[in-house]
Amino acid sequence: MTPLERFIGVAPGPLGIGLSIAFVIVVGIIDHLTGPGVSLAPFYLMPVVLATWTGGRAWGLGLAGMAALATRLADPVDGYSVLVHSWNAIVWFVVLAAVVWLVDALEATVFNQRRRLARETEVAEDLRYQNDMKNTLLHAVSHDLKGPLAGVLGAMQTIRRAEKLHLTDKEMEDLYGVIEQAGAKAARLVEDLLDLDRLDRGQIEPQREPTDVESIADRLAAELPTLAGHPVRVDGARMLVSVDATMTERIVENLLNNAARHTPPGTPIHVEVAGGPRGVVLVVEDEGPGVPDDIKATIFEPFQQGENARGGVGIGLSLVGRFAELHGGSAHVEDRDGGGARFVVRLPGDVVTTPSAAPADLQAV
Repeated sequence: MTPLERFIGVAPGPLGIGLSIAFVIVVGIIDHLTGPGVSLAPFYLMPVVLATWTGGRAWGLGLAGMAALATRLADPVDGYSVLVHSWNAIVWFVVLAAVVWLVDALEATVFNQRRRLARETEVAEDLRYQNDMKNTLLHAVSHDLKGPLAGVLGAMQTIRRAEKLHLTDKEMEDLYGVIEQAGAKAARLVEDLLDLDRLDRGQIEPQREPTDVESIADRLAAELPTLAGHPVRVDGARMLVSVDATMTERIVENLLNNAARHTPPGTPIHVEVAGGPRGVVLVVEDEGPGVPDDIKATIFEPFQQGENARGGVGIGLSLVGRFAELHGGSAHVEDRDGGGARFVVRLPGDVVTTPSAAPADLQAV
């Protein structure tokens, strides 16, 4: 509310116009009762200003006309004074019309200043957000790249000294494996960042094809190095669902990596793939500390992580949510019965159920 609105005691709207009309009528009656000796004409300024500010120039001119008419009707009619009082009413209308023009110009200026201030505030907030995101990104990426780079450099330095250290073929193979895993981790981080940028630019669309989601979950549960020491169980009937296979694989991978990062070693992880007439529901549960209530609503936003995260830059779950939305689906997290987190992703698509395979066994990978 502006200082003028605080002064007149009413916000813009029909109430202000109604009070203005009532004020003119009351002042007109009092002006008539006091007789010709006392003029209350200046008191008409307030309702005219109020009507102009709350309703615009048209209402202001209307109230100015009412006020001028009230000043004319308040004076007695006695032949000679008719012309004088009529002329006074016309003069008052001109004066009040000038006031209306000034107040309307002031209101337009204030409105433009408000709009400009709102735009500047929005731009400032956007710049502040982008700066915070940049700082968060630089900190997270630099922190998460240290591990892979340190692994590669350490392995390469050891390989250079292989002859002096008399390394066996098995030890050399292990060093090559360290380099490969570190390179894959760094490449995936860069790929996640690029995908996040492409999503923001609207450059990614799902390429639907019949996909066995349960088979993807089985393979990733056995292959992902981040799941080392975590018993993983995959349940669900084998079925073909019309979804983007690459995006679905990334969704499963990011959910499994997220569960591994936020739970202590040895914590079981359960994956369930359920089909329906309109798509597939993917559920990943863990028995860790769970997700705090205060971040459940923002956990699928970029660079958001829980307190117990070990590594990662907070991009994986944002990609899960965005990929699900591209399919016309959704992703959310809830508390698991018995403790832990339960991530639920819905991917709409045509489902063709295939013959059931043998149940997946509990496996530690």
